[in-house]
Amino acid sequence: MIDMDVQSVKIDLIHWLTELQDKSVLKKLQGLKEQQESSFELSAEQKKELDSRLEKYENGEMRFSSWETVKDRVRKRAKDAL
Repeated sequence: MIDMDVQSVKIDLIHWLTELQDKSVLKKLQGLKEQQESSFELSAEQKKELDSRLEKYENGEMRFSSWETVKDRVRKRAKDAL
């Protein structure tokens, strides 16, 4: 299996799953799928920061810049640092 490319592994697993009858294995696989889907969690501090930024955005208190402006600003800071 190590030599198989990702698509081949996926196809092999799909075929295996279509024939699988063992409910305990299916339950374990479902649990793995759910764990994988919900593995991205924000900390309380991160949530607080996002809420704060969202509130500022909704109140019109945020400043935005174009990508070109940001690139120019970073280049200038890098040049000044040298």
